[in-house]
Amino acid sequence: MQIRFSRLKDKLAKSSVFPLLVSGDEPYQHMLACDMFRARAKQLEFSERKILTVETGFDWSELEHEQSNMSLFGERILIDLRIPNGKPGAAGSKAIINFVENLHDDVTLLIQAPRLDRNGINSAWVKAIDNVGGVLRVWPLNEMETRNWIQQKLRAKGLTATTDVVGYITQQVEGNLLAAMQEVEKIALVSKSKDLDLKNIHALLTNSSHYSLNELMDVVLKGDVARVIRIIAGLKKEDVAPPLLLWGLTEQVRKLVDSKPNGSAAKNDAQHDILHTLCKLHQKSTDICQQNLSSKTSDLLKQCARVDRVIKGRAFGDPWHELLQLSIAIRYSV
Repeated sequence: MQIRFSRLKDKLAKSSVFPLLVSGDEPYQHMLACDMFRARAKQLEFSERKILTVETGFDWSELEHEQSNMSLFGERILIDLRIPNGKPGAAGSKAIINFVENLHDDVTLLIQAPRLDRNGINSAWVKAIDNVGGVLRVWPLNEMETRNWIQQKLRAKGLTATTDVVGYITQQVEGNLLAAMQEVEKIALVSKSKDLDLKNIHALLTNSSHYSLNELMDVVLKGDVARVIRIIAGLKKEDVAPPLLLWGLTEQVRKLVDSKPNGSAAKNDAQHDILHTLCKLHQKSTDICQQNLSSKTSDLLKQCARVDRVIKGRAFGDPWHELLQLSIAIRYSV
């Protein structure tokens, strides 16, 4: 059955958990729909969750294995199948169809996929889910729908806003409901008044961002490690994109590399000024700084490359922890 996002909660409440496909490119509704499904499954004692992500070389026999592999402790299992490109292929289509046609009470299925094109929606595996479970497609809201949604969320927080305020927030988030929700949460947290107009909303959204990339760069170069830690934590809390921070830190490392006394770089007045300024900040002679930079900057570039791999999910680690370690490493290299 085709399910509207607004009706999903009621559908789940009135029935046992059914196989569900959530497809679409609106991240906030997509996230909430999956959260609602998982919460309902937990209520019905599907206490074990197995995440399967379809990547190159994925073995579709894993899906069959999970369906037939009963828990040793008799726990009910929710299989969370994620198909990032929305195309399971012939083997995947066959495996999904077989799964939903041979369901038993102790296993259920949630499939997450991006927006499917016409061929995808009309494919055999989607129709099989539609026959025995539900297909939920989430769409970006148009401008008027986004305005109404933001107005609703503000009211839920006990806030009243002028039309100009709602229009301003709508313009800022460009249809991204996740970003809109973050703005609403931020306003509710820092606003001293329940009545919002355009003047105070400008001040709120400007002043509530306590930290910036430029501030982090300044503090890294000045060597205040404690403040570096606080700023990194603040930027994480404000959902600043890790790739942006890595770009800024990498630029600082490249400046250090260019300032080494090799070839034409040593003759470049601007680069020499950078080196001289960095050394002056730490009361070191230029010669000592040059020796330190020669031995450390290549390691810093390798560290930048590692952070990039972690951010992209190609290496194990926490991106924010790696960014903090890189910031501290840069501080001790100047």
